[in-house]
Amino acid sequence: MGRCKAAIVKAGRSKVMRLDQTRVLKQVCFSVALPLFAATSMSVGAAQEGGQEAEVAPSLNWLAYRVRSDASVALNANAGWAAPENAMTALHYDSPFRLRVQVLASEVTADGHQISLQYRANDDAWKPVGYAHFPYPSLASPLVSIIKTDAYQSGDETTRLLGEATQDWDDGLGLNAEVATPVWRETGNALEWEWPLVVRRFSDGPTFSEDGLSVDLRLINGLGQPLAGVEPLQLTLSAEPGHLGGTFIETPGRIGPYQTGNGSLYFFMEPTETDNRFMAMISTDYGNSWREVDGENRPDADDLEGVAAARHGDVIHLIHQQSEEVFYHAFDLSAGAAGQWLVNSESIAQPAEPPTQYADLIARQDGSLVALYAGDHKLFMQFRDVHGNWTEPGELDTDMAPDLSGPVMAVGDDGQVTLAYTALDGQGFVLHLRADNTLTDRQQISSDLGTRDIDNGAIAPLVIDPETGDSIIVYRESDGMLYERRLSHDGELSEPAKISDMSVVTGAVDSEQVGADLIYHNGVLHLLFIEDASRDIYHTQSSEPGVWQQPMRVVDNIQGGWVRGSVHLNQAGEPVYGFVYDAGSKGGSGFNRYMALPLN
Repeated sequence: MGRCKAAIVKAGRSKVMRLDQTRVLKQVCFSVALPLFAATSMSVGAAQEGGQEAEVAPSLNWLAYRVRSDASVALNANAGWAAPENAMTALHYDSPFRLRVQVLASEVTADGHQISLQYRANDDAWKPVGYAHFPYPSLASPLVSIIKTDAYQSGDETTRLLGEATQDWDDGLGLNAEVATPVWRETGNALEWEWPLVVRRFSDGPTFSEDGLSVDLRLINGLGQPLAGVEPLQLTLSAEPGHLGGTFIETPGRIGPYQTGNGSLYFFMEPTETDNRFMAMISTDYGNSWREVDGENRPDADDLEGVAAARHGDVIHLIHQQSEEVFYHAFDLSAGAAGQWLVNSESIAQPAEPPTQYADLIARQDGSLVALYAGDHKLFMQFRDVHGNWTEPGELDTDMAPDLSGPVMAVGDDGQVTLAYTALDGQGFVLHLRADNTLTDRQQISSDLGTRDIDNGAIAPLVIDPETGDSIIVYRESDGMLYERRLSHDGELSEPAKISDMSVVTGAVDSEQVGADLIYHNGVLHLLFIEDASRDIYHTQSSEPGVWQQPMRVVDNIQGGWVRGSVHLNQAGEPVYGFVYDAGSKGGSGFNRYMALPLN
């Protein structure tokens, strides 16, 4: 009730509203509940009955509208417009915008007037526009929704920005996280109202929207009747260059991008926080644009917590840990027109729930797999032979303290695997799994990784130098700094070397892992990391053990959450460090983007 009361007081300050406060109370509270209706495609005062269009709202006329693409400008600033008044407007997915409308009432009944929004996509049925926060919704992620803005307070009065200067006019209101206007009884004067909105690339279903999608918006009264006057506003949607949208897998190992011989890139992610299914994304233009491939055959298992991928030939193998079950999936890059899902949610283990769901996977040259994932106290290892048969899980370090988490792996050309993992008491360990599947003794890499849950994933993805056979371990200690150590093929461990004096984020959103990614190319290590204070992304490189260049900022003005990348080729055939990063979803969706750094 506190939020409803505050809205009444704020709206009551407007000199034109002459509000029935009982009706305002109902309206404001209703706007909180409306996402439930929007999510199920129900409408209030349905504007279509049996396929027939409802009658036009009596005594209400929609005079004008205009769209702001800059959702941060002040409520009454004559700025930030995306198009002229009453014109078709081109917008980007996942980019908040604002809609300002001007409405005139010629008569009023005892019930007064109240208006809200409906939308339709590609001439489909009209649906109500509900409230769903962006980027992190609480209940649902609809295609179109009203959102919250920091640019003004709900109930702030509007001044004249639209329509004919000769039209009599009075104050309207800015609406913030509110589905409908308050009830009003003003007649003869035009009123202006403004809403913040967003159109999502991925919405619940899950549903992917292609470039060129047409979305219409119209005004309706409290009975669901459309307003006469200007034609519905038509929006045309497209993605900005490099924009994927969607959201990261919660705790990812290596998940791409993977490149095929024709240059196509593939990356694995989730569509929305509220509908967390696997999605295989493809770019056929070197990262400029992205779309889902084989969406009709997505794996059934959802809740993508700990996920890692490993490539062998044209098949991407994936390990997927939920709270109390581990699944295996596979995606064939060469099948169909653009690749397709090959294995759907094969259950391979049911360990007790770990503190953090965390998994990694490697593929040896013969196509056999090694999986390593978290248990309630230790780590479990499983093997898959070239015929597709999985062994029973084997538990690591059962006779040694402490409890373990955060496993990462890398494999050399001879089939020897390097394993590194964290301990809940702040230690970190590394060892080899020989080609005959026997383990060497573990060695401590650090005693100060931190003991919080968000420190469980303190070790970045591992890299093996193919020239020396050294395994490079980059990890974050409790002081926030990144350090490097190297484990030789024969098991010699180097001394630690600090990479920089910049503090690196950990557990930025839901990941409980360090915000860093590591790759190797032509004798040089390349490291991306998310700086803790600014949440910008920095790059540094090393061509000599323990010696790193001064980090350089490569992505700024974001709230970085995740970053994962790989070495592949750009359109000119030149090597790049291409990566996908979360620019500020806060655990929601709509902020995954691609970028490439040249490596020549």
